[in-house]
Amino acid sequence: MADPQPKRTEIEEVRLLVAAYVAAGADESVQRVVTAVHRLARRLNQWYDRQLSDLDITAGEWSVLGELARLEDGASLTPSQLAAAANVAPSSMTHRLDRMIERGLITREQDPANRTRVLVRMSDAGWQLYATAIKEANVVEADLISDLSDKQIDQLASLLERVIAGLDDAD
Repeated sequence: MADPQPKRTEIEEVRLLVAAYVAAGADESVQRVVTAVHRLARRLNQWYDRQLSDLDITAGEWSVLGELARLEDGASLTPSQLAAAANVAPSSMTHRLDRMIERGLITREQDPANRTRVLVRMSDAGWQLYATAIKEANVVEADLISDLSDKQIDQLASLLERVIAGLDDAD
């Protein structure tokens, strides 16, 4: 029986993909960048998914914490605003918020200015979970770029930000 193929490294996989795209007519320089960014994002997302699982939080719950973490201290969002930000149905968001309230990650209270509106805020426990996840992710992320100089990191960040700004222009 033949030996199984040795597992390819990530960069070998990227190079094979780029070669296939170029053979099909794609521009090599474009594909080197796009394929590398896509592969990096995919691997990071796999790691983030495992991290969220270890923290016993779903990606949907994480998106709620992320939206609330961006707000000024004490600010809140309505369930409808959170549903729109997460691109889910309001009923799905209601169920998600119910689970998060049970865990003490958020609070939901009546808007004093409009008694028919509900306001959602991150609780101290929610903030602690959010901060823990960010600190753990930062260790892994810093490790990824540890071979780059400060100048290279700044250049890479600037170039990627420029590409992302171009996405807005393309829309």
